[in-house]
Amino acid sequence: MLLHGLASQRRFWNLVAPKLAGLPVLAVDQRGHGDSDRPEGPYDGSTCATDLATAMDALGWSRAVVVGHSWGGSVAATFAAEHPERTLALVAVDGGFAGITATSPEDRAERRRTLEPPRWALPPDELVATISQHAPGGTWSTELAAAVLPIFEVGDDGLARARLPFEVHMRIVDTLLDYDATAVLSRVRCPAWLVSCESIDAADAWTAAKAAALDALRSVVAKPRILRLGGAVHDVPLQWPDLVAGLVRAAVDAVATAAPAAGRSEA
Repeated sequence: MLLHGLASQRRFWNLVAPKLAGLPVLAVDQRGHGDSDRPEGPYDGSTCATDLATAMDALGWSRAVVVGHSWGGSVAATFAAEHPERTLALVAVDGGFAGITATSPEDRAERRRTLEPPRWALPPDELVATISQHAPGGTWSTELAAAVLPIFEVGDDGLARARLPFEVHMRIVDTLLDYDATAVLSRVRCPAWLVSCESIDAADAWTAAKAAALDALRSVVAKPRILRLGGAVHDVPLQWPDLVAGLVRAAVDAVATAAPAAGRSEA
């Protein structure tokens, strides 16, 4: 089960999903995103995790390897903590393990401002030109366009805007500011693959914060599988889809191999 990040949508996984051929794969539009309903709320991790359980029920899935990117990593981790019987493994890609919890009202207000999305209202061609300049891996392609452009919609005025309303975006930001990665991940009993995308710049503060968070979690997570990807951008599923697909397959193979052994032990 593949979970996108904040303001994204299920097609974010377009480059990864074909490389998982042979596996049952579900990529969902989380609430408020893509083609899903856009309720006023709530958007907390527990509610979004319950949405995933509902989607699994609709498909007749009892358990899954749950993969989340960015905000999706925190939702995936919450699902693993609150629905342990339904989670075979957790894969959190550059999210869900390094909290951005604010320590004061002033700190919260500043972090909230930092996480505000751009309020673009651009002609579609200008939007594409702007986004293509920041293509993961440096090369814009039709495949990347198909994965990224569904984030936007064109209004009656002919201008392209984010499909996720600004107010909903900020409600989700508030849930991220309240998210306690240590408290959530301490309840995860399945193998947890925690993947950090890191700058090769040793002075990068966010990279250092994630590295410190991962080190602290080694003694908290029951079955940690920690990877640090130097040179990876935040949207690594778009940058290095082969690597991300290989990681997901490794998580699947690990639990598939462990299951028969557990069965023999119980027998």
